[in-house]
This record gives sequence, C-alpha cells and structure tokens, in this order.
Amino acid sequence: MSTEQIKDNFPDAGDFFQTIFENSSQPMWVYDLETMKFLAVNNAAVEHYGYTREEFLSMNIKEIRPPEEVPRLVNMISRLGMGVQHLGCWKHLRKDGSLMDVEISSHGILFGGRKARFVIMQDVTERKRAEWMLRASEERHRLILGTAMDGFWLVDTQGHLLEVNEAYCRMSGYSEQELLTMSISDLEAAELPVDTATHIRKIISEGEYRFESVHRRKDGSTYNVEVSAQFKPIEEGRIVGFIRDITARRKAEENLRDSEEKLRVRSHELEEMNSALKVLLKQREQDRKEIEEDVLTNVKLLVLPYIEKLKNRKLGEYAAYLNIIEANLHGVISSLAKTASGKLHRLTPQELLVANLIRDGRQDKDISELLNLSIYTIKAHRRNIRKKLDLTKGKANLRTFLSTL
Repeated sequence: MSTEQIKDNFPDAGDFFQTIFENSSQPMWVYDLETMKFLAVNNAAVEHYGYTREEFLSMNIKEIRPPEEVPRLVNMISRLGMGVQHLGCWKHLRKDGSLMDVEISSHGILFGGRKARFVIMQDVTERKRAEWMLRASEERHRLILGTAMDGFWLVDTQGHLLEVNEAYCRMSGYSEQELLTMSISDLEAAELPVDTATHIRKIISEGEYRFESVHRRKDGSTYNVEVSAQFKPIEEGRIVGFIRDITARRKAEENLRDSEEKLRVRSHELEEMNSALKVLLKQREQDRKEIEEDVLTNVKLLVLPYIEKLKNRKLGEYAAYLNIIEANLHGVISSLAKTASGKLHRLTPQELLVANLIRDGRQDKDISELLNLSIYTIKAHRRNIRKKLDLTKGKANLRTFLSTL
C-alpha cells in the first residue's frame, strides 16, 4: 500500500503518521486479521527481511514464520482483542532463509474499513544470543565449581558470603543456606575479625593474595586451609576465593619433620658409637701390639739366653730336642717380629739382657760381673743397643730412653 493509501486510511493521522511509520528504525507493518495478508510495510521491514515492498504486499504473515510456529500464530490471532498487546518472542524468517529472534507488539485497528493489526517488531537475535552465552557461561561456571575439589567463596568487601560451592559445604559441614547467612569471621579459627578485615583490605589493594589459615567446621573441629583470593571490581566489589584443605599436607610435613629429627638424632648417636668403636679398635690394636712386643721381648730375655746356656752343656740325646725347641722359638719370634711395632725386637737375646739391666740402673761393671762377660763386651753391647735404637746421633740417656719403652 502506498503512502497515499495509508493517509487515506488514516485521515486523521496525516503527515505525522507517515513520518513515524516510514522513517522508524523498527520494522512495522499492518495485516488483515481475516486473511493475514500484509496491508502495509515500512522501509525498515523491507530492509530487515530482504523482501521488496511489492513482495511483502503479496504475502501473508504466516510466510515469515517457520512452519512449526504457524499453529501457535493462528491460535494467538484468534484470541486477540483490539487493545495494545505484547505478544512475546517469536522466530521469523528472512527472505534468505535465515532465522532471527523477534519480539512483537501489536494493536487492533480499522484499516480501510477492515479489522487489522498494527505491528511493531524488534529484532532481539543478538540479545538472545548474548543471553544464551551468559546462561551457558553460568552453567559452565556452576559445573566447574560444583565438581571442583577446592572450596569456593564469593564474598563482598565486608566479608559476607554470597556464593559457595558444594566442595566447601562438605569441607565445612554447613549447608549452602547456612553459609549464605554467614561471614568469613564466623568460619575463621585462627584470626580475629580485625585480622580478617586486614586481609580483605590487602586483597583489594593488591588485586590478589594467597595465605594460610585455620577454619572451624560446624561440629567445632578445625582444619588447615590455603586461601587464594582475587578482587573483582564489580557490583561494588567482590572477592573470589578458592579454599584448599591442607590438613593432610600439614600432617605429612609434620611427620616428615619428626622423621628428619629422629634421623638426625639417630645419625648423631651412630656417629658417637662409631667414634667410640674407633677408639676401642685402636686401643685393641695397641694392646695387641704391646702383648706381641712383650711376648717377643720376654722370649728373647727370659728363654733364649737359658737355652743358649744349656747348649753349652753336654746333654747327649736331649740336645736334639733342645735344638727343636730353639728352632720353634725362633719361628715364633720371627712371626711376632713382623707385626711388632716396638724397637726392642731388633735386639739379640744377649743385648736384651744387657738393655734390661741398664734400664734397672746397673752400671757396666755390675752387668759384666752378673753376666760373666768382660766389660769391653758389655760396652760393645751398649753401642749396638744405641745403634739399633737410633740413638747414635744424639746424646740421649740410654737408661732414660729404655724406661719409656
């Protein structure tokens, strides 16, 4: 229908109606209630749907709907009155077959003497898409928080809980309804309200903050938590917090420290035992060497000289036994001499006798008489003893030195 026809059908509207109808940015049309045919469409409708004005005026309103919505449309039209009505959301089809979401408002009018509806359409496709994306995002949000192992808080800047997840309900023993009537201070076991307020200010000023604390369950028991919080500058400020129960980790750390301390104490005890064992082994080795040296010295000093005297006597058939005894003793002496650390094992039996008498304070003359040897022989033994004891270069007193062995 042309502008002139519109003016003819709305004689009282004049140019004002023409201006609104044709220049509105929102698609508008008029359709016949009986035939549902378009009687008039504006430029916005032509542009939005992709049909020409002539094409529109050859169509009815069912043709811009998907087939599945036509029954709903017919049912709705049958119940329309004459007043303004908001008819809600519908699916409409463009000429290219693409779908869009629209909201429809209409008013019953008489158009050329025929009952008709004046319609205003608003394309809400983008709004619907945004709402769908928001719902999907919220659903993902709920799904993530619902399946998270860590507890979740959404709190305001005064510390009142606005949202919690199932994990924190299980963690604390409170229901969601109970928690949403509480604040952080009601759950804190390690902090005073003033400490909690300080934490909140720190989160707000720094944007995020991580710390450890202790929370109290509904049954009064406590548990260690690690809190990771972020400040979001939305709705007068919100704090998002994730709470992890670290009681088991703390217990493991405590057990590890106890084990390390026990290990340190045990290690110290073993070190002390090892040191004591080294001392004992050293003493045992020293005792062994001293015993070997004493045996070696005593055999040379107390046994071999007398065997030598016996050999100078006529023993007849016993001489052979004496030779065997002497050979065996020399074997023992030789074996001991290999391990003995002292210097006296270097001396001959005769030199040992002389050295023993010198250590007792005897003079050369006394030793000569006791051993029935010349004094020159005794002096020769003295020189040999000093030589074997490495005393030839110094003036060390032989008796004093022998007293130290």
